[in-house]
Amino acid sequence: MEYESLLGKRGRRASDQVIWDLRISELLNDILGKEKDEYLGALYLEQLDEKDVAVFRLNVFQDMLRKEVYDEVVNFVEKIRECMRILELEKEAYEQHKHGLHLDAALEYIEALESFHEKLSSVKIGSEGLKHFLAYLNSIIESETFRSMKERAYEAKAAREKIKVRVKIIGDKIKVWSYGDGEDLASFIEALFARFKGSGQVEEVKYHRIAGEMSHIHAAILEGAFGFFKEEYNILRKFSEDFPSIIDEGVRDFSKEAEFYIFYVKFMRRIEEKGYPFVIPRFTTDGSIKVKGFYSPLLAKIGKAIPNDIETDGEKRIFTITGMNGGGKTTFSISFGQLSYLSKLGVPVPASEAMLPFFSSIMTAFPIEEDKGEELSRLEHDVVRAWNILKSANDSSLVITNELFSTTTSEEGFQLAELFLGELNKKRAYCLYVTFIPKVASLSYIISLVAMPSPEEPLRPSYKILPGSPPAEYMAIRIAAKYQLVYEKLKGMLG
Repeated sequence: MEYESLLGKRGRRASDQVIWDLRISELLNDILGKEKDEYLGALYLEQLDEKDVAVFRLNVFQDMLRKEVYDEVVNFVEKIRECMRILELEKEAYEQHKHGLHLDAALEYIEALESFHEKLSSVKIGSEGLKHFLAYLNSIIESETFRSMKERAYEAKAAREKIKVRVKIIGDKIKVWSYGDGEDLASFIEALFARFKGSGQVEEVKYHRIAGEMSHIHAAILEGAFGFFKEEYNILRKFSEDFPSIIDEGVRDFSKEAEFYIFYVKFMRRIEEKGYPFVIPRFTTDGSIKVKGFYSPLLAKIGKAIPNDIETDGEKRIFTITGMNGGGKTTFSISFGQLSYLSKLGVPVPASEAMLPFFSSIMTAFPIEEDKGEELSRLEHDVVRAWNILKSANDSSLVITNELFSTTTSEEGFQLAELFLGELNKKRAYCLYVTFIPKVASLSYIISLVAMPSPEEPLRPSYKILPGSPPAEYMAIRIAAKYQLVYEKLKGMLG
């Protein structure tokens, strides 16, 4: 039986522009933490092309969000990683120690497979990904190779347990001889130290065995021991020779791919502890969007995210976002972009409810620093980016722009926006268009969203983005009026 990936398929790397504009690298740092794993990092930068693959992964997450499943998968992955660690130690170990390490790895591996298969088989699994791996594990456990390795491993373990020697260190010399019966000093030592027992309650001391911590002295002792226990040593040696490869490649792949899910569940739990929910997204086929309570995970981790909603029946697909300065317009657009990006990874999204299309592509155009050394001005950059977006956009594309065409006059900015958004509308693409030009929101095919002020303090933002018409005046006008710096007041003061 062949192993089938727990990821379904791999995706295509997102563009550097999207990764930068949507702050995906920051999100990735929060997901992976200190684990700077190139393989996992690459997975989170790859957008899936097929909705079925995203659904496949989301079904695995449905299982992984259950504690009994998550705990068993984590435990299994840790055991396989420990097995791999021991095998790495074996490569650098003294020759006398290699066979023992090889046996340790095999025993760890055998226990991991059998325990995981038994425990996960006892709970109801819904995803095809985990169901297939259970069937794959069963085929390994039932194979003649595995059965033979298990039998021989326990034989080698029993042989190793017979190896007991006495060691005496005299100066720079070590004397090793057969253990024999010897004198039992346990009762003598117990009587000697009885006075220190106090209440008689004894706290258990756990001994943590560290495989591979072996010096040339240990090697010399083992060399002497093997002289007394040649038969047992040969059993250990023969096991290593007959079973040079311990870990099945499919099991190795699973242990790595499972970390994609494990790290994301850990990330979710950290955010959920702050009071913010995650949800399994559902993909619509009628063009509609209904996302409730979505938020910025980057702000949620410090408890400062404000949830918002976005909705359309699919007839209108272009949203303008206008409103007060510093009102959360950019955060709103980035947060929805991140949610859409995460849905294309096939992972749960930061929201209380999420129904949206499986976007074929996500494209962005955010402000850039104008480089005086370049031939193009910022406005020319905006026009070039808009043109490139129009060449690629289709009816399942998501376009997110922030202050596009803002470096020209309001009237010219409106004309450029009208041309750009008109073409996107013809292509039936989706777009979030953040702008300070209120006239853009009056276009017939637009859904107008507005960054609202706080009801209690109109000069302060609420960070809620709601459907409505653009405000008659922006924050700058209100602040100017507060300090009597509007045109009429200034004109009167100057005579």
